[in-house]
Amino acid sequence: MDEEKVKAIKEWEAPTKVSELRSFLGLANYYRWFIKGYSAKAAPLTDLLKKGKTWEWSKRCQFAFEWLKEAVTKEPVLALPNHTKVFELQTDASDFAIGGLNDNERRYTVQEKEMIAVVHCLRTWRHYLLGSWFLIKTKNIATSYFQSQRKLSPKQARWQDFLAEFDYVMEYKPGKANLVTDALSRKAKLAAMSKAKGDILEGIKEGMEHDPLARKLLKLAESGQTQRFWVEDDLLYTKGQRVYVPKWNNLRKMIIRECQDIPWASHQGQRRTYTLVEASYYWPQMKEEVEAYVKTCLVCQQDKVENQLPAGLLEPLPIPAHPWESVSMDFITCLPRSEGCGSIMVMVDRFSKYATFVASPADCTMEEATRLFLKNVVKYWGLPKVIVSKRDPKFTGKFWTELFKLLGSELHFSTSFHPQIDGQTKRVNALLECYLWHFVSANQTDWARLLDVAQFLYNLMRSEATNQSPFEIAIGQQPLTPLALAADYKGRSPLAAQVARSWNEEVDVARSYLDKAGRKMKKWADKRRRPKEYNLGDMVMLKLLPQQFKSFRKVHKGLIRRYE
Repeated sequence: MDEEKVKAIKEWEAPTKVSELRSFLGLANYYRWFIKGYSAKAAPLTDLLKKGKTWEWSKRCQFAFEWLKEAVTKEPVLALPNHTKVFELQTDASDFAIGGLNDNERRYTVQEKEMIAVVHCLRTWRHYLLGSWFLIKTKNIATSYFQSQRKLSPKQARWQDFLAEFDYVMEYKPGKANLVTDALSRKAKLAAMSKAKGDILEGIKEGMEHDPLARKLLKLAESGQTQRFWVEDDLLYTKGQRVYVPKWNNLRKMIIRECQDIPWASHQGQRRTYTLVEASYYWPQMKEEVEAYVKTCLVCQQDKVENQLPAGLLEPLPIPAHPWESVSMDFITCLPRSEGCGSIMVMVDRFSKYATFVASPADCTMEEATRLFLKNVVKYWGLPKVIVSKRDPKFTGKFWTELFKLLGSELHFSTSFHPQIDGQTKRVNALLECYLWHFVSANQTDWARLLDVAQFLYNLMRSEATNQSPFEIAIGQQPLTPLALAADYKGRSPLAAQVARSWNEEVDVARSYLDKAGRKMKKWADKRRRPKEYNLGDMVMLKLLPQQFKSFRKVHKGLIRRYE
């Protein structure tokens, strides 16, 4: 049995006058053939309807009333519909109900209210009625002619469009014959069934006695000495019909929590939470208390999108003393297979900006990465002192670390999942990807053979940081290009020796440019960051990125908690 369908009958309050009792008995009498011993059980109630009988609601009457409610709402009285027979839908509406509350449509005409009842019932039992012929009986004669009505308002047109789905005939049935629907729609005090109840107002009333400021304001309001506050139902109100909340028993915090933490409030932030609280309540320093509560909300700190600048100023890496003293490394991954490779190993000298691009396997192991580094960097330029890279399995494995310790290299790892520190390699990656986009074939399987030309082109370009090309700093001059050959290049000039001698001077100039570029980058980056200092032992929130979230089940990255 569906409890929702019998709830109205089960919660029917005891009648207080003859008209209310007659309405209830009209409903119960409709089902009398399904209730064994109905006449005997209902006798105490039917006696009250006799002419000249004094109204007296006794225990016998109350027992009979409860028994009839129970009998009407239990099996086999209410059963599933029989699809082998014709359905008969009986509807009725009043200012209060259509078999349920009807607050928004009270301004409608009587005919429209009756049609609301019909539409409501058809929507409720659509799965029973759709596809079957049925009869609609209404107690309003105008409603029975709704199908033939010529002029329709917009909402009436929507109703007719909805009713067109069904196969039915609408008949007029006088209210005296329509006992069941009349009883439910005219049931006294039906609106009170859905009245919201809470303990906040009761708590406020109790708290008024414990708050000195509240007692003082009550006296002023009751004596008429203030127009800012007034008293209604033992509550203190102010402008906007807002209730004054006393400072007692965490009442204020309870209200803020209701407007901030509960799912319907949904952690909307300081301004919106304050707007919700301010709409119905008032107390001194309310805005400050709301802001303090929201600032310390753990859920907001963990999950909300950041709308402030990142904490901490930029700390640039130290400038190397000469070329190939410090190398940054990274991988461009998830590429289509080309010549048996699926990723690109990018190695950049942090001083000269000279870049090396090497095609590597998609699942490049530590041993393979080490071999490629030795073959393409160490063989030509020697061992670096410092290697800067993301904290990646290819660079943090024991074999890789131990190998470079034996060779005299010192590994420096950037903060986990924070590639801004290794911004140089990220920028080179972007330029390389842009080049490949321009020249790769439609099937994207020839990018590996383009890497040598891309490396040559990149190292020819003048760097804004050093004001020279990587070739000029690394080998002291620009290499010969096809354009130079077309211009009838004559070979080494007589000043070549002088150029070679001045190469060390150019290195010093490049270093000064790097220092200037570093200061410029820090100044630009710090404009989008905020200073933040932490002391030893401070409690902090650790930012979590999707890469760090591990789960045995599939999760959506957008729903992962941001801080822990």
